[in-house]
Amino acid sequence: MMHWNEMSSRWHEYYARGRPSYPVEAVRVAGLAASSTVLEIGAGTGKLTRVLVDEFARVIAVEPDPRMRSRFTALCPRAALLAGAAEALPVAQRSVDAVFVAEAFHWFDHQRAVAEIARVLRPRGALLLMWNRPAGRPEPPITAVENLLEPRWPKDIDMPLDLDPSRFPYARDWPRAFEHSAFEPLQESKFANVRTVGRDDLVAFFGSMGWIDALPEDESQRLLDDVRSRLAHGEYRLPFETDVHWTRLTRGRA
Repeated sequence: MMHWNEMSSRWHEYYARGRPSYPVEAVRVAGLAASSTVLEIGAGTGKLTRVLVDEFARVIAVEPDPRMRSRFTALCPRAALLAGAAEALPVAQRSVDAVFVAEAFHWFDHQRAVAEIARVLRPRGALLLMWNRPAGRPEPPITAVENLLEPRWPKDIDMPLDLDPSRFPYARDWPRAFEHSAFEPLQESKFANVRTVGRDDLVAFFGSMGWIDALPEDESQRLLDDVRSRLAHGEYRLPFETDVHWTRLTRGRA
């Protein structure tokens, strides 16, 4: 499994186009006021950020990858963008009402990140962690694409829409970081997140997979061209589910 900062520039382009966004209901689950100042960590190309800026008065985004930041600036100019990492956030103590993390918390040093998030939150501030999971199979079916990819497909990843990071050991133990933290017990909510995409968007989804990006550039491009040639329809329905784990600072803690 490649780390995000080992990916090629083409992977960033595919990620921006192909990965699913997030339903607004997931953003609203903690009941935050529209006047809130919120921080997103690991904002990437701004997929979640573009939802946040429509919901909250001020949005600050932190992203460590300069290639992601270059795409973020063009795609989401309404948010304040800072270079930085979850373990050393470039924002002041008690300066935000909520922190959001989408498809990124499993990459962090969990204990250090939880402590940093507690530092920057105002009293009773909220933390929301999100992941998109597959919730069915594409419609119409993409059997020809699956048959093409199956011989190469990693055995620990379910075909064809699996984004679940918990198959990796480093991504399974993150809840333990909250056991003796300044936060209340985690709550979990799930929201339907169905996308209808065009042929090129679906090709980009496959291109955003790390194992395809790890191939030599000419080989991965031939593979994605072959994927495109086997998609017979103009649109596809991709069923995902957004899984939100959320909590607040314990009363009296900050």
